[in-house]
Amino acid sequence: MQSNLSMVVRKLLFVIIYCLIGLLTENSFAADTTVVKDLSHDWFFYDKSSKSYLPLVSRSLFKENTVHFDIAPAQYSNSLLKITSDKPLSVFINNNIVDIVAIEAYYSLDSLSRAYKDPILHIALYNKNLNIFSISAEVIRMMPSRPIPLVENVIVIKPRGENLFQNFMVGGLIVIAAFLAALYNYFPRTLTDFFKASKALSLRESDENLIKSRPLNQVNLLFYLYLSFLIALVLIFISNAGNIHMETSLFYPRSFLDGMWKWAKLSLILFGWFIAKLLLVSNMSALFRLGNFSVSHFINYMRLTLFIFTIGLLIIIFSYYGFEILSPAYYKGVLNVIFVFMGLRVLILFFKLLSTASYKILHLFSYLCGTEVIPFVMLLYLGLNQPF
Repeated sequence: MQSNLSMVVRKLLFVIIYCLIGLLTENSFAADTTVVKDLSHDWFFYDKSSKSYLPLVSRSLFKENTVHFDIAPAQYSNSLLKITSDKPLSVFINNNIVDIVAIEAYYSLDSLSRAYKDPILHIALYNKNLNIFSISAEVIRMMPSRPIPLVENVIVIKPRGENLFQNFMVGGLIVIAAFLAALYNYFPRTLTDFFKASKALSLRESDENLIKSRPLNQVNLLFYLYLSFLIALVLIFISNAGNIHMETSLFYPRSFLDGMWKWAKLSLILFGWFIAKLLLVSNMSALFRLGNFSVSHFINYMRLTLFIFTIGLLIIIFSYYGFEILSPAYYKGVLNVIFVFMGLRVLILFFKLLSTASYKILHLFSYLCGTEVIPFVMLLYLGLNQPF
């Protein structure tokens, strides 16, 4: 088993390194930028006491969470609006949210001029804890860095447009597929047991010594790690495609390497939650004197979670890459559906545990409140309200 685990790790590392080299060398040409105008000199803010907009004169005295500026896109042809921030920043154009900037974002002013009929656009930048010293807004012009002479003429090679988030998602999907293939190659029986829909959706408990005998053995830990990476990738994609505002920048990659690093950090956080979940279930099971419920409960929890987010990832892949659905509202709806199925997961676990032994319904419900219902309500509150 040790040799199998080491071979899995080596193959995964090879695939990750291969993806990094391929995606980082995708663009052969760079581009130089020229700052046309620094828009921070035109910033203003809304003063509640005077109920009017005032120019931002002193940044050190600025205590608001929104900054405004106007721009006439037709005056800056072949130029880009560049917005940077060290924290996620909501961007509003004419009082409608259009994007959430994570570190850095570029907008074609020619495209904005065609998309909006108004000759002057009103742009607002918002963050709950806005740091005025850490944001910037500039009009820049991209210049090709390498003209290539051919005979007597000079041909300017313009760099191909690069979508950093697309690069990250493709790399992430390759890593997920390689991880799953390695698990299937070395641990087919365990993989089959985890992906059995009949056992996941059945309301009766079954005896599964293979995966329930030792929930923290090395093979099961690999499956928990795979699930962590899967959930993290789904959450990062939905946050970006659905324009969902998160206060933390962990969900918004600003480059391929940065995306891989943030994905790994978010996955490790989720992996830590799964271990904490096992400890919580074990302690609550002992507290309510429910016997050996903890392992069965935890494995069923992981299996149902695996099904929910695997189906979620497949929906995302077919919708985004197959049917090219780009509507943010659609992916917000996908997230809401995932939340609904996570709620149904609690009911399935309740009936599974109810069929295991003749405990009182109130007894089991109290146990599930501590292990499932309360954590799920906290997840909904933190995920939907972002109070921090």
